[in-house]
Amino acid sequence: MEEVIKFYGLGPFYFKYHNKTVSGSAWVSKRALSIFMYLLLEKKRTVSVEELIDIFWEGSDLEDGKNKLYNTIYLLRRSLAKDGIPKDIIESVSGGYSINNAYEIWADWDYFEKKTDQMIHEKELEVEELEELFQLYRGDFFPALRYEDWTEIQREKLRENYLNLIEILSNKLYQAQKFRDTVNYLHRGIEYDPYRENFYLLYIKALVKLGRIAEAINSYKKCEQILKDELDVLPGQELKNEYHKIKLSRELSETIEEDLTFENNDDSGAIICNVDVFKKIYDVELRHVRRQKGEFVLIKIDFKGVKLPITFSEAAVKISFMLRSCDVICINNYKIYLLLQDMNLINSGIIMNRVNSFCEALELTKKPSIDIKEIS
Repeated sequence: MEEVIKFYGLGPFYFKYHNKTVSGSAWVSKRALSIFMYLLLEKKRTVSVEELIDIFWEGSDLEDGKNKLYNTIYLLRRSLAKDGIPKDIIESVSGGYSINNAYEIWADWDYFEKKTDQMIHEKELEVEELEELFQLYRGDFFPALRYEDWTEIQREKLRENYLNLIEILSNKLYQAQKFRDTVNYLHRGIEYDPYRENFYLLYIKALVKLGRIAEAINSYKKCEQILKDELDVLPGQELKNEYHKIKLSRELSETIEEDLTFENNDDSGAIICNVDVFKKIYDVELRHVRRQKGEFVLIKIDFKGVKLPITFSEAAVKISFMLRSCDVICINNYKIYLLLQDMNLINSGIIMNRVNSFCEALELTKKPSIDIKEIS
């Protein structure tokens, strides 16, 4: 069986055949290489002599153009043969030239276009397949010929598919909580197209998940500046909302770190705070554990319908003394919320035993309901 000839045009052009890699950079005629690329792009049809002359010798008359074309085809075949490629891969047919379909040919741009079209229109690809396609796209289609009109349509089509690939792959990775990979792929996408707001939106969200708040804010400002300078528009509402949410969150964190004292007056037991402060502390702890891959425990004790021999506030204070000084307690509507820092479900058992002993000592006819969860 004849070996497949593999052509690579996404990035610098080269081809492989019989374990040999050829770039064509040493060929006598650069025009011969360009014609070869064009015939490969149009390999499913015969390209007429007139079409080739119009593209590659636009200012020549027909006879002069034919002489130049025939000479260039001769140089092309000679260069191919020198590099071990059968020269009859360029087939002369009546009135034109084509790629000989007797040879099995694979082209990275054809494969990439087919798979990414499937990704967009037909079926969902696995992350591994998407990453393989990402690696295949080494650069724009035939970059050495970026100023040739005949490459423009195909280049833009493949480039758009590449950006759609990054979008789909990044969303999948974000949903899988692979935030670092999400950031890396989107960084490449933003380099290719700095005007895509949806790239910035997910990029910023992933940076926040990684605890890289300053980078997230700077990325928004970069997007805002680019859109203003180049397109004279402002970021869309969704992106602006995300930015303001991040900025507010950062300001709240700084306020907590600067203004709150995490100690009781007698330097024992947990911090008792109101709902608003508790929420702020919860948000800070949530970002901390995601950044450091740690955990904390959240406990809700619901005293609704429970008759206490002491006041509800007194019960909350007594429970606070069962906790550490780094823990936090909040009272709201006959519910007591406990946040146990740097603790997992297994180690929180001692706290639960203390709470249960406290309830037994009060000789309650109805016990409070307790909900406990580990946050990581």
